[in-house]
Parts: sequence; structure tokens; C-alpha cells
Amino acid sequence: MIQPLLSLLLLALPIQTEQVQDLSKLEQLVASLVAEEEIVGAELLVMKGGAPILHEAYGWRDQESETKLTPDSVFCVRSMTKPLIGTSILMLIEEGKIALDDRVSNFLPAFEAESTRDITIEQLLTHTSGMSMSMIMTADLKAIDGIQAVAMMGAGGELLSEPGTEFHYSDQGTDTLTAVVEVVSGMPAADFVTTRILEPLGMKDSVCVMDEGNPLRARGVSKYVGSKENWTRFWDPSQPPLFPFFLGSQGLYSTAADYARFMAFWKNHGVVDGVALLNSDLMKKALVPSPFSSGSPSEIPSLTFGYGYLMTVLSRENADDPTKAPEVVVFGHNGSDGTHAWVFPEQDVMVFYFTQSRGTQTGMRVGEVLAELFLGIIPAEEQAQPPLEEYLGYYWEHDDDSYRAMVRDGEGLALEIHGKGIVPLGYLGNDRWKLLPNPSEIITFDRSADGEISGFSSGDHHEFRFTPSADLPSVEELARTIAKTHRIDLLESLGPMRTEGEIDLRTMQATGSFSNTYAWPNQFRSDGSVNGSFESAAFDGKVARYQSSTVSAQVLDGLREEQQRLDSYFARFGDWSQWHEKMQVIQRLERGGKTLYLVRAGDTSAPAPTYFVDAESGRVLGEDVVKLMDGMGMMGLRIRFDDFRDVSGMLLPHKTQIRFANPMIGSIYSTVTSVDLGVEVAEGFFQLAD
Repeated sequence: MIQPLLSLLLLALPIQTEQVQDLSKLEQLVASLVAEEEIVGAELLVMKGGAPILHEAYGWRDQESETKLTPDSVFCVRSMTKPLIGTSILMLIEEGKIALDDRVSNFLPAFEAESTRDITIEQLLTHTSGMSMSMIMTADLKAIDGIQAVAMMGAGGELLSEPGTEFHYSDQGTDTLTAVVEVVSGMPAADFVTTRILEPLGMKDSVCVMDEGNPLRARGVSKYVGSKENWTRFWDPSQPPLFPFFLGSQGLYSTAADYARFMAFWKNHGVVDGVALLNSDLMKKALVPSPFSSGSPSEIPSLTFGYGYLMTVLSRENADDPTKAPEVVVFGHNGSDGTHAWVFPEQDVMVFYFTQSRGTQTGMRVGEVLAELFLGIIPAEEQAQPPLEEYLGYYWEHDDDSYRAMVRDGEGLALEIHGKGIVPLGYLGNDRWKLLPNPSEIITFDRSADGEISGFSSGDHHEFRFTPSADLPSVEELARTIAKTHRIDLLESLGPMRTEGEIDLRTMQATGSFSNTYAWPNQFRSDGSVNGSFESAAFDGKVARYQSSTVSAQVLDGLREEQQRLDSYFARFGDWSQWHEKMQVIQRLERGGKTLYLVRAGDTSAPAPTYFVDAESGRVLGEDVVKLMDGMGMMGLRIRFDDFRDVSGMLLPHKTQIRFANPMIGSIYSTVTSVDLGVEVAEGFFQLAD
């Protein structure tokens, strides 16, 4: 017996060694993400056969106090809460208390209104109800009386599409399901999740509401928002809870090890310690991807992203019979604060990558390594990037197409699509670059006969490099025209100006008001209020400051300071030379019967805003920019100005539309209803001292 056993052990050794090497590659990636400040901190847990084979923490739990992250840290897992609500609904279905095709209005009578009466439980589970992203994004949660009130905010509201016809990711839909759980079960949703899921699974380090007295706060992770080397803390465990009641869309706090217990429950088809807690056939049905595409890229290359019953499903076509349902290769979910869970059922592997860095896209890079480790999908290896200068520049599909730019993004190269996003690239050699947020998409640069970069291709899409035409007006000439057209300089004699008006967040079905104050030569302040929440931003000529319902007044620096300084009438309609160090007229376009000049407020050394100027009137009609948005990270915006009116010689827009690249947020419309000149401004007003 000794010799056969020894042989088996010897045979196993190379496999174990290879596995350690593979996991080292994963470790090195996550460690490098922290070292390069692409994230603040991270916890990495890999389990195989139900046992951990890697569990490490990197970076900071709280950066300001230099508190290190440890493997038992408690994260807000945000949208990774949704699968627990999906599980709760399936449990109620198994008990015969509810059915997939039941109308929500059977349980929440307010949904009997015309627009929402046909919404079903299954449509809410699959994000196909047509409900908007959220009704509470701009609300003061402390003023809302629980999850039932949140659900009622969507009852009878305008839908994005007919129920059952399109995919629209919806926190509102999941919060509505959470309200249904309460009605059907006869207990608070937090109690149902705790007693029916958390406790049976032994998830002792998980809680539905992180109240101020909860002992888990001692291990709580501070929350950050931003981008590489530019992270801002927006919550820490010493502060009141972000969510005063349980939001089924995003409220759960958990550890990586605890959440692994929940995903193991799904991997094991509902069986825990030999006891079936949920019908396996229902769970299998929950992992069938919806036929409606979300348009989202897959975190695991070569797989198709889909959505089941509040669970993401990554699949591929059935190799034996393409007419059959796609083969589920990976399932799980992620959270917007930077948490990720992947389950590889065939390999009996689960991976948890938890960060607290809202806005990071590093999950794609981790997913690329996981595809290699567990699916044998070998990515093209990144190589040391060549000098970037030969790639930097402006590109278009044709001369009537808005330009794109290849720019420096820190030390790397990125594709800037103005108004949409900044896409970092990784070099693969031979003029081939992959999109780091979606590594399966490759850009190949083309060269002319003399070896110069002439354009790039991605699939069937081609962009051609160009140099701004010599017959375009100079920036100095255009700037003089704009200053003469808008005459913001008249504020010097007219005194401080205050504009007030209304805000309409249509997709989120919310309204509010704003008040903007300007004082010559460069001071301004903006105050806005939506659904009881407020925010104020100010620039006193030297320092930018910000405060909101949840953030006390703070001085801004870096990217946030620059963005706020340029977000004013002065910077857009005034003397550009006082606000922008580098500007260039890039192209002339024909749009809607108008000739437009596109002016870039910067070069290719970094991302930059683009202004749209009417060639005939000299009006600034819009701005495309990628901005760091508090609580959301970097996001593309298309800003358009309209309804220009004369105000004592100044030409000012009275209507503005801000369209977010993220369709879940949609557009924000603002309308000026009054303009007052010579207003009194208290001392300290532009320092947010009042």
C-alpha cells in the first residue's frame, strides 16, 4: 500500500506547485493595483472544494489613519445584496406564497396604476420591468419611512420601456421586491433575510443595517470614490449609517468569508450541511440568462454577460447543440463600491475580490487572470509599452465625425471618447492594445508607408488619424468672439448676479431647485436641492470648496478642484485665457444646420473637456467632458446650453441639459426662472461660511 500512495503523492506535487504559481500571479496583480493606487485596498479569497486556498488582504482599511486592511474586514457589498433578495423570493415561491407570474400589484396595491399594473415578480427579478434605476439617488433617506415608502415612489411612475420587453438595471425594482418580501412573509425584510438566510448559513459577520452600535463597525471598511491616485473618502465607520433601513438593492454589509458561505449555498444547489434550504430546480431556473441583452461587457473574457434572477450569469454557446440554452460557466454578482464574487461550478472554485474603491474597473483585470487560471483562456500577454508619443493625437471615422483622442492617462495610453469615457489601454505588441476594462476588445494601430501611425481599427470599426486643419480659426480669435458674444465681463459694473431655477432629473423621476451666484472677476457659488438633499460648491477666486447633506464643508484639491473651478459661466463664456492654459481648435462640424467649432481645453498629455462653439453666432452651445462624480467615480457627460437670453447686455443660457453616459442616470435638465443683478453677498459666502 505504501508504494501506490507514494506514487499518488508524487504525481500530485507538480499540480500543487503549478496551482501556487498561478495564484501568485493573481496575488501579484492585486498587490500591484494597491501599490499603483488604482484601488485603496483589497481582500482576495479563493476557495476550491469548499476550502480556502488563498486569503490575503492588501492596502488600507482606512487610508487617512493608515489602518491596514485585514482578511476579516467588513465591506458594504452594495448590489451583491440583490442575490439575497432573489433567494428570498425563491423561498416564498417554494412555499407557495407567491408565483413568478404574479403581478406586483397583488401585493402592493399602489402598483395597480396604469403604467405599473402589469409588472410581474419575474420581471423584477430579471430587471425587465421597465422601472428606472432608482428613485432615491437624490433623496434624503433619513426622511423616508422604510422600504415600503421606497417602493411606493415607483408605483404608477413612468417606465423606461413596456414591462417584459427590455433590460434596464434597476435598484428600484429590487427595492420593490424587498417590499413584496415584507408583505408576503409578514415580517421586516431584514428579519426575513437574517432568519432564513444569514443565520442558517452561519453568516455571523453579515448584517442588513449597519447601525451605530453594531460591533461589526470595529472591522468596518471606509468607503472611497474616485480614480487612480485620486481617492476621496466619503464614509467611515464613525459616521451614521448610509442606509438607516434595509435596502434590498444595496444595503448588506459582509465579509468575503461570509459571502462565500452564501455563494457556496448556490454552488451546492441549496444544500447546507446535508439539508436542502431551497429547491434546486428553482435555483437552476434562476441561473438561466434573460434573453434581453444588458449590453454590459463580461468580466471573464470570451463569455457572454447575462442576468438571471438577481444573479449575473456568464455563459457560452452550447457546443453540442447551439439551439439549446447557453452553458453557464460562471455566476455571481458585483457591487458598485468595488466588490466582486465569481463562482466556477464546473471547477468547484469560488473567487472573492473585495475593494472599497467606488469607480474602479479593476474587476475586469482580475477576471482576465481568473479566465486563464480556471478556464484555460490564455490572454495575450501585456508587454512593456513603447513610447506613447507616436500614438497620441486625434482620430475620426470621417471628417464629419466628432473626433476621438489618444491621450496619456497617468503613465499609460487611453482612448478618450469625449462625453462618454476614458478607456485605459494595455500594450500587446505589434501596435496592438487591449481595452483594460474589456480585455477581449483589441485596438490595432495602422501605419502608413513611411511608418507613421495613420489610424486604428477595432473589429470592423476604423478611425483615421488627422491633424487640425490650418484654415480653422485660432483659439485667440475664437476666444475674443466668445467673450464679445456673451459679455460676462459686464458683471464688473452690474454687480453680483444670482440665477435661480428648477432641476428635473427625468430618468430618476425627481425634481429640485438651484441657485447660482457670480461675482466679478472669478467668484461663484452653486447651491442645489433635490428631494430634501442639498449640495453646495464654491470658488472664492483661490480655493474651491464643497459640502452636501452628507459631507461637511471641505477644501478641494487635485482633479476635483480643477473640475469645480471650470464649472462656471466665467470658464465657459468668459475670457478663456484666464481659465485654460492650453486650448486648441480641433475641427469644424456641420450639425443641425449649424457650423460648429470643437475646441479642446487641453492637449493630449491628459484627458480634457471639449467645447462646442456656434461659428456664426459665437455662442458656446455645449461641453463634452469626463468628470469625477461624487459617489459614482469617473463618468462622461454631455452638457448642452439652450434658450439664450439677453440679461443687461450679457447673453446667458436659460436651459441646460446634462446627459450622463450611464443610461441608468439619464439626463438632468435645469431651467433658469429668475436672474437678479447687484445682489448682496455676505462675507464668507464664497467660502461656504454661511
